Amino acid sequence: MYAFLSSALQQKGPGVYEAMGNNIILPYTGLIPGGIQVGTDVVISGRTHPNFDRFSINLCSGPNLDHDCALHFNPRFNNGKVVRNHKQFGNWGTEETSGGMPFRRGHTFEVHLKVEHHGYKVTVNHHHFCDFHHRLPKETVQYIFIDGDVTITFIQFRGGHSSVRPSYPPVPSHYISFKFFNIYNCLFISQYPGPGGPIFNPPVPFTTPISGGLYPGKIIYITGVPFPNPTRFNVNLACGPYEGSDLALHFDARFVFGSDRNQVVRTHKQNGTFGHEERHQNYFPFYANTNFELMILVEPGCFKIAVNNQHYTEFSHRIHPVQRVDHLMVNGDVRLTQVRFH
Repeated sequence: MYAFLSSALQQKGPGVYEAMGNNIILPYTGLIPGGIQVGTDVVISGRTHPNFDRFSINLCSGPNLDHDCALHFNPRFNNGKVVRNHKQFGNWGTEETSGGMPFRRGHTFEVHLKVEHHGYKVTVNHHHFCDFHHRLPKETVQYIFIDGDVTITFIQFRGGHSSVRPSYPPVPSHYISFKFFNIYNCLFISQYPGPGGPIFNPPVPFTTPISGGLYPGKIIYITGVPFPNPTRFNVNLACGPYEGSDLALHFDARFVFGSDRNQVVRTHKQNGTFGHEERHQNYFPFYANTNFELMILVEPGCFKIAVNNQHYTEFSHRIHPVQRVDHLMVNGDVRLTQVRFH
């Protein structure tokens, strides 16, 4: 347990919130008005203690590390590394530790976190240090929590698409107009259940008819958790309920499979034969034992795919018409928590 009082950062201008000097007593927790968005800049300045061993900067859903943590930035001087990680449902994810130790005992520092579509860009003392891809939706971040062998003199949040997240008018559950869909803001649509209602915790392998059929504007929403030591799992849009059915989309997340490591392969299958594979990716969006949100939007020319509220890739239609697709299949090393159709 942590013994402290949380407080909001003070507004210093449009979209700018700060804490300074005597207002920052560690452990420190600050409520972030409006949360964070793509484009938000976070600047933390301070000085390490002469006997500095470790400290941490955390972007959390609650006021401390008893809650989910989207970014845990943890310099450990005696180990010579800076650990980056996330925490969800009480469990830590996979540590990232490359980059060495840019902090020195008894010296000032500035850490700059830039929120981007795919993750956080981290700069230390005006030099790029690392990138940390989103493992939890950035929309979950409500607090900054700092603790450890440092004195913090300045914290600032500024910028982003807006200083306060927009609110949306209620939308009837039976109707979501295509114009409302923004692949970079999937959280909005996920609030409204589609026709037929959600399917909770279905067993895998999982096959289900697509409620209402497939057509441009249709959205498929899947949440789940890969196994602790996964090999692969795949999501398939199928032209029938059988194993040998044609697949308009085969989305295959490979953690460790053959020569593939952390690779998402996209292809199709027709008349029993898989087509050429698409493998380009800026990052691998899945982590063992970590919740994910996958959304597939059907457009006239392609499937547009988002993972964890971030646009991930597009896959052009190879099977026509797309209305042939009538089933969703999920297989592999994954536990599904919810499936919905909009």
